Amino acid sequence: MSLESGHDDLLKRFEAMLQTNENIFFDLEEFLDIIDEYISLGNFGMAQKAIKIGLEQYYQNVDILLYKAELYSLENQLEKAEKLLHQLVIMAPERLEIPMLEAELYSRKHLHHKAIEALLRALLLPDSDKAEIYELMTVEYLYIDHYEAALKTSLNALRFDPQSSTALYNAITCFDLIDQSDQAIAFLKNFLNTNAFSEVGWSLLAKKYIDKKQYQKALNAIDFAIAIDDKFLGAYYDKAFIYTQLQRYDEALEFYVITLKIADPTAFTYYHIAQIYEKMQIYDKAIEHYYLAINEDPGHYKSWIRLVQIKINLKDFDGALDTTNKALEIVNNQTLFELLGQIYLAQNDPLKAIPAFEMSLKLGEKKLSVILQLSDLYKQTHQIDKFRTLLLEAKQEFPDSKEIQKRMLGQ
Repeated sequence: MSLESGHDDLLKRFEAMLQTNENIFFDLEEFLDIIDEYISLGNFGMAQKAIKIGLEQYYQNVDILLYKAELYSLENQLEKAEKLLHQLVIMAPERLEIPMLEAELYSRKHLHHKAIEALLRALLLPDSDKAEIYELMTVEYLYIDHYEAALKTSLNALRFDPQSSTALYNAITCFDLIDQSDQAIAFLKNFLNTNAFSEVGWSLLAKKYIDKKQYQKALNAIDFAIAIDDKFLGAYYDKAFIYTQLQRYDEALEFYVITLKIADPTAFTYYHIAQIYEKMQIYDKAIEHYYLAINEDPGHYKSWIRLVQIKINLKDFDGALDTTNKALEIVNNQTLFELLGQIYLAQNDPLKAIPAFEMSLKLGEKKLSVILQLSDLYKQTHQIDKFRTLLLEAKQEFPDSKEIQKRMLGQ
């Protein structure tokens, strides 16, 4: 009998007991399996019933009470969970689950110092997973911006589990947060001396070299990562990015295409392929791949924007207008409204351009270029009150703008 079918039989027996009010005996392990299964299924009501009946048969059993505390936590009854855990500490001070649950509760209550104290207690218990606990402590220190302490705990996590990608990422994040890029590189080199088959380590080293624009060193590091794992998607993206920066566009395309072969296509990939074609001035291919990005993610506003901009640059204003209107049915984007205004201006339709520019200003940052265009349109269409109001408000936003000053003086 499989484990899953065994759990199903247990649940059926338990639910039959509830329906018939019979007293069916379950041993302690069966009760624990029943409770755990209901919690896993998200059926907290049935888990609560199982806990209640379990405690009637196995009075004050610590394992069942731990599930009760966990259930309180899952149902956001944090005060009840905390009170029960305080009782359990007295009953079973050696149980690792108690400080671990306490740390989770304190973290959710934003009491990160208390969460760290609970995790420190957990570290002292003989069956503790020290790598996991140090990783959790790292997160708590990051919450309170104690980056030096977070770095120490992430390095401790790596000491106990050198294969932990999470701990390695956390360590490099901490180096970055305390502005120690060179130290991060030195650390990664030292780490890779003893963990040469860590593709994550090589990838992180490559990223550090990319940050410094040391692209050949970055490529060497990426090649090690790919040699270890030829399906390492992030490494191919990094390699494509480097070749793009070096304006070696054919090679960049080659590595983006590889990502499409080893993973499902994404809007991100198609967007970057389109950008390369655009840099190469192969606009039909660029347009094709922006549309592929949109097919993957209709809300990918960056692809919509680039499509419109290409069509404007090619003087295809009707096509640009059609594309913009389709995009605005899906995404409410400031830049798209600004482009819509520019299209209407190119088509000599200022009365339609005005509401487009107004909506652009309403949706996001107050761009000076849009304000100036709109003020000129207000003046052109004799909307003098709007012209004055817009410039007075803009003067507060851009007090040093000579262009605003000129318009206010009627120049």
